Amino acid sequence: MPFAHLNGADIYYELHGEGPPVLLSHGVGSNHLHWWQQVPVLSKKFKVITFDHRGFGFSSEDGKGPKAFVDDVAGLLDHLKVGKTAVVGQSMGGMTVTGFASRFPDRVTALVLSCSGGGVVPVKHAPSMKGALEKSKNYMAFSALSISQDNFRWRKPELCFLFESMAQINHAVDLKLLLGMREIKNDATPIAAAKIPTLLIGGEDDNGANGALQELQTLIPGASLKIVPDAGHLLFFESADIYNELVDRFLSKQLL
Repeated sequence: MPFAHLNGADIYYELHGEGPPVLLSHGVGSNHLHWWQQVPVLSKKFKVITFDHRGFGFSSEDGKGPKAFVDDVAGLLDHLKVGKTAVVGQSMGGMTVTGFASRFPDRVTALVLSCSGGGVVPVKHAPSMKGALEKSKNYMAFSALSISQDNFRWRKPELCFLFESMAQINHAVDLKLLLGMREIKNDATPIAAAKIPTLLIGGEDDNGANGALQELQTLIPGASLKIVPDAGHLLFFESADIYNELVDRFLSKQLL
């Protein structure tokens, strides 16, 4: 199993395919496995890099938490000798890649955010998520609460079961680590100044992120916003065919 020792943590990663590099950054309920529908498609044209954020999946954590996420990505790319890459972020993962693009705009060839405010614009979650971290006994309880924000569990019960099954390798995630996400504040100004090609994708039934995406579109001139019908916060997983087509078309235009 490939690991890179970065900033005091062992970060698990995988490489698939050949071509211009594309890094996929997972959300709070996910890990590298959840990109199973994207990797086979994107790796036909691109070198796809997946990884587990520190403390998630197979990656370890030394207490630095989310404030080290951007440094971890930069270190991983250095470890892989990747100078520039396209970055794709889902929810929490969008905060990571937006932070990376803001700090290192010269290293980002394209930016894709789905269901995320990128750590720039606050996401207004459903009322059921108010105080969710504080009232959850452990990560799996929080994950179950989070996945029930929209109608995914009822729209696609089989896929929801698979999503939650994959999330079980995150069972040891410390909820204190997730509290650190509240401290992340990113700036879209360097992204706009560098004119990084940006695609924003939202699910029609997402309870909170669409407003944030719309505001992000105003902060990043030229950014394109696509709203996928009959899909929620986890649209990359439940509407993978549409998501993959949008991302593949965008990246092909920008990178090939």
